[in-house]
Amino acid sequence: MRHIEVLERKIGWILAKLTKAEGKVRRLQEQLAGSKKDSTNSSKPPSSDIVKPPQKASLRERRRGAQIGHAPQQRPPFEPSQIDVIERHAHESCPRCGGPVERQSTPAQIVQQVELVTKPTLVTEHQSCTCHCPACRADFTRPLPREVSAAGTFGPRLTAWVAYLKGACHCSFATIQKLLRETCGIEIASGTLAKLCQKVSRSLQPSYDELQQQVPRQASLHIDETSHRENGQWQWTWVFRAPQFTLFHIDPTRGASVLEQVLGSEFSGTLHSDFYSAYRSYLASHPRANAQFCLAHLVRDVKFLETLPEEADRQFGGELLAELKALFRLWHAREASADEAAFRAALIAQGQQLERVATERAPDTKGARKLARRFEKHGDQYLRFTRVPGLEPTNNAAEQAIRHIVIDRRVTQGTRSERGREWCQRIWTTIATCRQHGRDLLTFLEESYRAMLTDTPPPALLSASSLR
Repeated sequence: MRHIEVLERKIGWILAKLTKAEGKVRRLQEQLAGSKKDSTNSSKPPSSDIVKPPQKASLRERRRGAQIGHAPQQRPPFEPSQIDVIERHAHESCPRCGGPVERQSTPAQIVQQVELVTKPTLVTEHQSCTCHCPACRADFTRPLPREVSAAGTFGPRLTAWVAYLKGACHCSFATIQKLLRETCGIEIASGTLAKLCQKVSRSLQPSYDELQQQVPRQASLHIDETSHRENGQWQWTWVFRAPQFTLFHIDPTRGASVLEQVLGSEFSGTLHSDFYSAYRSYLASHPRANAQFCLAHLVRDVKFLETLPEEADRQFGGELLAELKALFRLWHAREASADEAAFRAALIAQGQQLERVATERAPDTKGARKLARRFEKHGDQYLRFTRVPGLEPTNNAAEQAIRHIVIDRRVTQGTRSERGREWCQRIWTTIATCRQHGRDLLTFLEESYRAMLTDTPPPALLSASSLR
């Protein structure tokens, strides 16, 4: 009998050790799954994936050339008004017998060729002349035009081009120096280039301030944020993308106070964003504001469930992913739907099905219950687009706008002063808004700079009708 008791105690001790070991294995598996998070199964940005070596099993060769079925693209010919020189290539005599020839009026072949000229710049010397009036017996000196004296050595278009290269092309001052020296024959110091950019920055301030005032009045805003480095300290670049414009704001913090500062307390539109806590905090304290949380980010969180060790988590993740795919298939078919009411009803029904699966079929595991609680509390804010026409289910618009800033951060390594920060905010806002409207960026920069030089009203980034 005593022997049996000893064996039972040993078995109990072994079972306890085994249970403890199983718990430790499960925790390690969860940590391993967390360490493998990337942009496909979490909210990490795609740029973070480049620091990890790709797995050979997931590599696939990209097809070279155009995609199958893609129509060939041919650039349109230049208009007659755009042609500067016409060179006619013709025989002066018959190449066979040497006799005279008559040139036909229609060319047999036309090739339009664009070329850089040897000296693409024009150097103008402005002289302020003094004249003497014999009748008045006085000398009169006519001052230089305000635009000339205020601009100095470098004219408005060249200054705008420097700003374009720096802001839109991510060029360093050293690169701009080389380009100007080798293409224009101009030697210019890096400090002078910085001053030219600051001049353009000041000229863009009225346009930037005008858009900043319009942000709180928007019916919907796509918002995202990314890190920004200034003098070795991390700050944050926020993007506010409206249907008609895009505004960038750099701030030392990533908290809800930035939203309070930019949007104010009267904002009553819809915020398109990821599930970051700053947005939830702002929404909780501003009941007039609505939210459309990004379904693309939700897809990544669901995919992470499929990497967890528990079979129940993986199965639940698969079910959710299937419902999300069905919802996206419906959304992408919206243009082919002739009946808007039927399309909206089907969209709402599929959204409700997704919500039921998320809240009612979640297993009793940590990962699944966490996602279920999120849907119980914020399901309405994930599926708002199914009920409200004009809303997007993702925050892709903000993420696309912020890519330019991520590239610029990697190339330029950030800013070093408040003036540099203001330059970035203004030029990035101008670039993104001009692109939204297909507007010529270089021309707008030149017009803004000329307006500042001549003390005339600057051009507006948006028309008055766009701001209504």
